[in-house]
Amino acid sequence: MNINFYEKLEKTFTPARLSVYRQDGADESTALARYLYNIELCRSLYVTLNIFEVSLRNAFDKALSSFAGEKWYDMLSLDENSRKKVEEAKGKIRKKDKIPTHDCIIAELSLGFWTSLITAKYSQQAFQSHIIKTCLKKCPSHLRSVKNLQKIFERIRILRNRISHYERIVHWKDLEAQHEQLSECIKWLDEPAFQLLTEIDFFDYIYSAGVNPFLVLVSKKWNQ
Repeated sequence: MNINFYEKLEKTFTPARLSVYRQDGADESTALARYLYNIELCRSLYVTLNIFEVSLRNAFDKALSSFAGEKWYDMLSLDENSRKKVEEAKGKIRKKDKIPTHDCIIAELSLGFWTSLITAKYSQQAFQSHIIKTCLKKCPSHLRSVKNLQKIFERIRILRNRISHYERIVHWKDLEAQHEQLSECIKWLDEPAFQLLTEIDFFDYIYSAGVNPFLVLVSKKWNQ
């Protein structure tokens, strides 16, 4: 491709960021095509991740509110790290000159906070069992254990964080399986949300097309 153009992009995106797309000795055109494909894959997964995260936190919040009251985050025996995250969420809201209402706090809490509720550290807490029985009753019985659910949610959290930080996922061999698992989790949590997802999810289209459309784009635009 036009080497001068690629060198300008390297200065913008940094050599370190683009070099990971050339680890197998790929040329500049292929590296740029892979970079663009990675962006599009992330964009397609954002849809599913958005619906998952909102569905998860609202389902868990509803279950915990029925278990311990609306201010469950102040009432339950959460560990020090979780309590710190609650206080940090309240602080962020106050810095925006807003009142830390229930809805604001729930929206501010990170995905890591929510997924931590289904981990071994809370296995002796009744609220965890209540979440699983209330929110995840549609989960297949062979997966409905804290160990399995923690593994599933942790994979989703890692995927979400990589996408949020614009990192490479294009090389993951199990990306299609991860998308399928993510969609299944939404189905467990909220059937209407899952039905909505099926209408707007375009991951399969992007994934099945692969990098070739971007190779064509690069070839037409910058191989001069």
